[in-house]
Amino acid sequence: MKIFRNIKGIFYMLSFTKIFRSKSILKDKRIAIIGAANSAFDEENGNYIDDFDYVIRLNKAPYSLTENKSKFIGTKMDILIHSFYENNDSGGGVIDFNLYKKLGLRYLINPHNNFNGLKTHLNYFKRNFYTESTYLLSKKEYKNLIRGFGKKIPTVGYIGLYIALNSGAKEVFITGFTFFRTPYAQDYRDHLIDMKANQKHIYKQGLHDPELELKKFIQQIKKVKADRKIIMDKALQNILKKEL
Repeated sequence: MKIFRNIKGIFYMLSFTKIFRSKSILKDKRIAIIGAANSAFDEENGNYIDDFDYVIRLNKAPYSLTENKSKFIGTKMDILIHSFYENNDSGGGVIDFNLYKKLGLRYLINPHNNFNGLKTHLNYFKRNFYTESTYLLSKKEYKNLIRGFGKKIPTVGYIGLYIALNSGAKEVFITGFTFFRTPYAQDYRDHLIDMKANQKHIYKQGLHDPELELKKFIQQIKKVKADRKIIMDKALQNILKKEL
């Protein structure tokens, strides 16, 4: 039974995994990317967000797109970047294509095209046997985005920002990103909404480096061409003012 499941999982992965080519899909488009920080709820941007060509969301976001939040963060979800770890504590929650389709999903992306990412991708197919297409970043793009991280692993949020800023999009709106300087929004990871608890969690995991990600994000912002428009929420603007 286990051998059959492994073989079937490999077959499904090879059949239903594609490369997400951001520069051909997102070039010259208007993109909104919504992070998990509470700053996404500082202003009522829902209609504004839903008007973008592509809206990118992260991990557990589909489960918090409730009606009472739509005036702040909208309802549209064209792209979901998901760790493919389906636990709720630190992963992206259960991958539910029935829910995703209702939200208009076009691309489900596993952001890590490395050994562990491919292993996680295979395990997903061994568990689920879904026939919906899933996506990986190209090896070249993944290699470029992890450059300078050393042993640290970029968060799903940072990878989403990297994709948006390096896609050639003509306009990018960014909200809900504070590089762990403010709490998560409610209903995302409520067990880590306390800042001290979250900092302990990050330290215990030893996987991510928020300060390095902020430094890398600033580098990416500076590289964006002058004819490309980058719009950030006030919380992120204030963070950058202190860093620049």
